[in-house]
Amino acid sequence: MKIEPNKEFACKLSIMLDSKLIWYKHFQLFCDDIILEYTKPPYWLIELATVRFQGSAIEIVNKYINSEPFIDFYNSNLFDQYIACLYIKYNRREISWASFLLASGQYADNCQGVKEPCEYFFDLLNEYEDSDFNIDLEYKQKAEIQNKFSEEIKEIQAVYEVFRGYYKQFINKERNTS
Repeated sequence: MKIEPNKEFACKLSIMLDSKLIWYKHFQLFCDDIILEYTKPPYWLIELATVRFQGSAIEIVNKYINSEPFIDFYNSNLFDQYIACLYIKYNRREISWASFLLASGQYADNCQGVKEPCEYFFDLLNEYEDSDFNIDLEYKQKAEIQNKFSEEIKEIQAVYEVFRGYYKQFINKERNTS
């Protein structure tokens, strides 16, 4: 997948950073490759290539998103992509199903832009807790979420796979220099 370092991509990157799906080990070598590819690389990517603190990375990306020329990419689809990021973290076993539902409900409550209201996620969480964390119910709910957010999951998964490749390169590079 070829990634163009434009504002639309930056919006997705912001969501991935904010959800903690990716961090500096995922994006530093990516930024280096973009910098080498362009004669005049985007300044925000040069800045991003130098940070390790998650908050600084989010700040750099959001500053670029909110700079001139102004865009209107930040729509509800991106809010749904945040849920997709959390789903990928769950699928990778970085978070539990209960944590996924709680974080999704809290996010939906805060932004009011997700296709499902916060009550949807909190109701699923209550049902899951009341079942004493029944694995069959988890699989049923997982299938339901996967169906409702399938497009967003596919879209984020494609970008995430690019960053996973860079993550693996970063880890190998660290091992070889140790």
